[in-house]
Amino acid sequence: MPPYTRGKLRDKLTYVLVTNNAYFIFKTKDLSTFPGISESDITAIGHKTAEAVASDTTKIRIVGASAPQPPRVTKRLSNAAVGTQQSVSTFCGYVSLSSAQTAGWKITKSRRSVLLRAASALSGSQTAIAALSDGSLYCFPMNKADFDAYGATLQLKSAATEQSATEVSKLVSGSSIPRPGRATTKIASGSSFSSFYSTEALGDLGAAGFSVLSEELVMTVAPAAS
Repeated sequence: MPPYTRGKLRDKLTYVLVTNNAYFIFKTKDLSTFPGISESDITAIGHKTAEAVASDTTKIRIVGASAPQPPRVTKRLSNAAVGTQQSVSTFCGYVSLSSAQTAGWKITKSRRSVLLRAASALSGSQTAIAALSDGSLYCFPMNKADFDAYGATLQLKSAATEQSATEVSKLVSGSSIPRPGRATTKIASGSSFSSFYSTEALGDLGAAGFSVLSEELVMTVAPAAS
């Protein structure tokens, strides 16, 4: 570990817009402690605090997702001495790229979007989509035969279903939050089948022969007091 990284904890909870309908949440170092990084530099890349977005209750909160992920930007630290950190790299709000470049940040990685896969005869798998109570649409791989057999009961959507622009902006995969609940059922061979399910299916799963293993995990935000 380089000496200049010691004692600098990633403990600043930060929100950036990753789509029109979602915030990507992550922990970063306090960028304002680096020489040459001002509060205006941080504002330019769209970093927001939890307090700043508390009233924005309609947007999904995403933590630890493989996709979507915001773009990344890097800025060289002016007058950095030899042996000290020469640059800072972090996530940037996807709508803040222009202001980031104006402030001297360089775009180093573009935004990563969720990839939807239609059913494939070759692989036998497809993307299934579970709808959660916060409006998010959680995407995960599922065997086509399983989708055909259980998709309706679990209220899952197929990637082949046409997605509106709003729905696309709510897609997420591989996240710790939001995350759908899981359910399991015994099958004829004596083994079991388990899967994520859409939250609206929860009340009907027992009657369909499923046992609930877990319920959804979402980050809900209470409306600001009027």
